[in-house]
Amino acid sequence: MRGSCLCGRVQYQVAEFESNIANCFCSMCRKQSGSAFATYGSVKVENLEWLSGKEFIKTYRSSSIAERGFCNHCGSNLFYHVIADNHEVEIALGTLNDEPNVKPNANIYCASRPKWFESPTQLPEFSGGRE
Repeated sequence: MRGSCLCGRVQYQVAEFESNIANCFCSMCRKQSGSAFATYGSVKVENLEWLSGKEFIKTYRSSSIAERGFCNHCGSNLFYHVIADNHEVEIALGTLNDEPNVKPNANIYCASRPKWFESPTQLPEFSGGRE
């Protein structure tokens, strides 16, 4: 599965995701994504290849244990990484060009879910933009 940032400078390939993919409602994921939650999928480092633009990836240490990677040109959120874990990276699924091999199986940090959030299945749907 391939993915990229919004401007296309950073491109990567994932051979396969681990089974733990989650929608995270923590305040840091909400701030970084600009949305009610961010969806991340665990990838073993040997299953992740940076195809191009690795020099455009900047990291921000968002807590004492983790850092977040983003494209320094377009700002796309690319990954979350626990610094002490050299075996896995959490890839932001919104940057995938292809469909992942597994679906989210959990909502985490739900105590931080914003009150304004409504499940997408409870809202009207449009095939394109709002008419």
